[in-house]
Amino acid sequence: MKIRQAGAVGGPSRTSIAAYVTSVLAIVLSIAAPGPAGAHTSSPPGPAKKALLVLSDLPGGWTSKPSSSDSSSFPGARQLAGCLGVPTSIITANAPTANSPEFVSNDQLRTVTDSVSIYPSARSARADFASLANTKTPSCLTQVLNGPARGALASGFGAGSTLGTILVSRSPAADFAPGAANFTAFMPITTHGVTLNFELTVVDYVKGKNEQTVIFTAVQSQFPTSLARHLTAVAVGRL
Repeated sequence: MKIRQAGAVGGPSRTSIAAYVTSVLAIVLSIAAPGPAGAHTSSPPGPAKKALLVLSDLPGGWTSKPSSSDSSSFPGARQLAGCLGVPTSIITANAPTANSPEFVSNDQLRTVTDSVSIYPSARSARADFASLANTKTPSCLTQVLNGPARGALASGFGAGSTLGTILVSRSPAADFAPGAANFTAFMPITTHGVTLNFELTVVDYVKGKNEQTVIFTAVQSQFPTSLARHLTAVAVGRL
């Protein structure tokens, strides 16, 4: 699905847009991507850190900064689990996880983050992966993010900003390395009369007890498919 471009002339500065990108990433990591993409706080085993993307995997001009993920709980966990037909414990699973820095493009309009979780068993890792791969996931997330989770999500953008209707869909499997489950969330945010269109894509892999989640964000454009495919191939190759 294409992102609609904002029609306003002028608009926020590059610095303010970058701040919104960071806000979107931090909020969605803790709210919009429970289970497979949620933030975790337990100390991860060393191998998890070695499997993460690093700055040298990104094109020239990209920079890195500390991850903006946090440990907030997902306010719609019960409703999402009910919609998917899975136990709430799968949505709220909190396996030890290593997080990469947040990688930022030179124009400040795209970001990449990576995380690797180590589950107690391959079965529990697969259950988490399956919650994202579920055919109902896009429609259920759309329902929950515009319902019980909406207030928590909208409050993160501060006064003067309005969150529009959130739409969650699948991206084509061919956009990423084989074996992934994914979803893409589209979020329009209006501030001072200007609408910024955000795209956030969560791409998930599982191998044995290990689950790797790569998250791409872009504002006013789509994240480059060739770069997404390259980065996911590198990431899953390290699992």
